[in-house]
Amino acid sequence: MAEIIVAGAGHGGLVCAIKLARLGYSVTVFEKSQKCDMGLPQQDVFDKDTFTYIDLPSPKNITICKNQLTLVPLENNIAPLTLPQPVDEAIFMERKVLINYLLTLAEKSGVKIHYNCPVIEPIILGSRVAGVKTIAGDFYGDIIIDACGIDSPLRNNLPKFMNINREIKDFDAIYTYRAHFEKSPDVPDPDTYYDILVKEDGTVGFSWVVTEEDFVDILICRFKPLEQDEVLTELRKISEEYPHISKTFIRGGQYDKIPVCQPLGVLVADGYAAVGDSAFMTYPVKGSGISYSMKAGAILAEAIANDTNALYNTETLWEYQRRFFKEIGFTAGRLALLKNLMTYFTAQEINDILKTGIFTTEDLSQIMTNKLDNLFGATGRALIKDKIRQLRENVILKEKFSDFAVWMGKLAVTETYLPNKYDRKDVQKWVDRYNEFFDSIRKVAN
Repeated sequence: MAEIIVAGAGHGGLVCAIKLARLGYSVTVFEKSQKCDMGLPQQDVFDKDTFTYIDLPSPKNITICKNQLTLVPLENNIAPLTLPQPVDEAIFMERKVLINYLLTLAEKSGVKIHYNCPVIEPIILGSRVAGVKTIAGDFYGDIIIDACGIDSPLRNNLPKFMNINREIKDFDAIYTYRAHFEKSPDVPDPDTYYDILVKEDGTVGFSWVVTEEDFVDILICRFKPLEQDEVLTELRKISEEYPHISKTFIRGGQYDKIPVCQPLGVLVADGYAAVGDSAFMTYPVKGSGISYSMKAGAILAEAIANDTNALYNTETLWEYQRRFFKEIGFTAGRLALLKNLMTYFTAQEINDILKTGIFTTEDLSQIMTNKLDNLFGATGRALIKDKIRQLRENVILKEKFSDFAVWMGKLAVTETYLPNKYDRKDVQKWVDRYNEFFDSIRKVAN
């Protein structure tokens, strides 16, 4: 059987490793961290169908979360807007528990994991990715799976002709601080559970306050690297607005960088496939790419197993590319388009939108959840046109929503260019249109 190398023990890479090892492949994972340092000390939300989709046993330590969002505008005279509880409940669990569960499954399945062994760069032989350079030496494999994360040293050092590497630009990533605090026993919980705090300028970022039964989860997100002074200032503001948050720190406090852009336009090359944050497989609205990455790992494993001639080249791996975009990637791209609205509308304009009352909670719920097929279809276009008509007295907002309607149409056209089978010219046409579309709306929005 083929020799599989997985660079980085990300969620998607581990799922792929587990499934391939169970099929008899020789699978080796090189991970930069120690095992005890794997996984952030926080809970995260992901789709409840994830383990059913990847056909692996579900861990016991998962619970149903409410995940009911409340948008909190800048002006106190505007009431917060709570969205309806999603019909499809999400689940959440501790990240450390989840990653250790996957690591245990991998080890039991026969995957060899080398901890504390960072990958430095790919080994390129001709037009093929043939191996990886690590601090422990050079290792060669029949296919290299890149699960190194947003700043992957593999992806960042691939030749340009592979059309995979893409520069991280402004607003493609958010920088976060997240921590849990005890609740004050003398102050009642707020009426709302999961508050999204709009900042003064959409290009700055946002924060959230999630009041759980035993603690308060605070996340601070910015589109530029966070400084400690900025975090402390924001924490003071939040504590003034939410007196039920005590000053007693429980855990967390980590700074992180998360992709919030569209997935890579091309995921594969000869001997190479990207998965997870290496391929920008995130959910920009929810902020978690766990489900996307794990599902993509399962799709990739199936594509590799289906390559009975063991070629593992762009042509045979294109099955992974095609299925990912059809089942996940197009939705992720549409969410990336919605994310650009954050940087296109100022907080004051969001206030103005809420003041008009033209968007109902059902409208916003459709935008904030998985009902994107409706939003980007005929029903969605009719909805946007109706809102534009209602905004006739606000020229600026009307113009911005008109731009968004045009973007929706252009993205729908762009999606049709994804080739069903690999052809170099067709792939070049696809990735050029795909990248150019998102670059064009970034220039307008920012």
